[in-house]
Amino acid sequence: MRGIGMGSWGARLWRRRKRKRAADPEDDGSVSDSGSGSEGPPQQQQQVKPCLSPVPPLQRLLSACRALLTGSSSPPTPSAVALIRGIMDKIGPDDVGLRDEIRFFNKMNAAGLQNPPIVTCKPIYEGANFTIAVFFLPLGAVMPLHDHPGMTVFTKVLIGSARLEAYDWVRPRVLAGCCSGSRRRTLAKKVRDDHGVTAAASAWVLFPNSGGNMHRFAAAEDAHCAFLDVLTPPYAPTDRRRCTFYQDLPYEHHRPRPCTCRSTATGGAICDDDVLVAEEQTCRLAWLEEVPQPRNLRVVCLPFRGPTIF
Repeated sequence: MRGIGMGSWGARLWRRRKRKRAADPEDDGSVSDSGSGSEGPPQQQQQVKPCLSPVPPLQRLLSACRALLTGSSSPPTPSAVALIRGIMDKIGPDDVGLRDEIRFFNKMNAAGLQNPPIVTCKPIYEGANFTIAVFFLPLGAVMPLHDHPGMTVFTKVLIGSARLEAYDWVRPRVLAGCCSGSRRRTLAKKVRDDHGVTAAASAWVLFPNSGGNMHRFAAAEDAHCAFLDVLTPPYAPTDRRRCTFYQDLPYEHHRPRPCTCRSTATGGAICDDDVLVAEEQTCRLAWLEEVPQPRNLRVVCLPFRGPTIF
């Protein structure tokens, strides 16, 4: 979309005012000579410039995403990433209408009705190239460890505080227990372990192969947490972009064992006994094992009733 700085919202307002002036010549935005009946020279007309309201931050974000995000599995350009992050850094809770959620969950927690806590998702925009949504986590709620296959995700905390743990796969892929008949476990490296991510922090970005594509997000025990997400391309099970959940196990949990399987049997990966890991690196390594969606994960999707965007 062209005109990101002005935004489609401002452009439409300008066109409406232009059409109104064309339909009503007396309201042409000029000041005429009050003494038009005199024979003196006409006074110079004073042009009145249209007054455009500032484009709301959420509308700016949507316009930028439409212009810059193509839905490709390849990450956006660095300039596109920087622009979208900059816009998200200026978005606050009022810009996405979070006050109702805060009051609602305060009542729920006071009544002791949430067990386990309910995670709320409000899709703001859903398209083929990207999705914008707000997630609200009440006290102590956890978004379990999950992935974003082939996706780039922008995240900005809006209220509260949360702990973020994030992993990336070790390259080339390293498998454990591939000959034992047990669930497949894949070696990953922890790239983030932040205990106090707040609204003061800048938006962060994860990419298909870096930045912590598998992450766990947990609200603090004493405060609600809400964050804004932009996902590109969005989840699509038919395109092999389904959400997979994981359990992380300590690196020492698995003991290397003799293995005769080759890359053709492991999808291009190698077995752990083919890899030597330095002792100082093991503290950041873990085995990620695919698991079903946790039964205690309760996610409710509600309609977005915040500012109007188009």
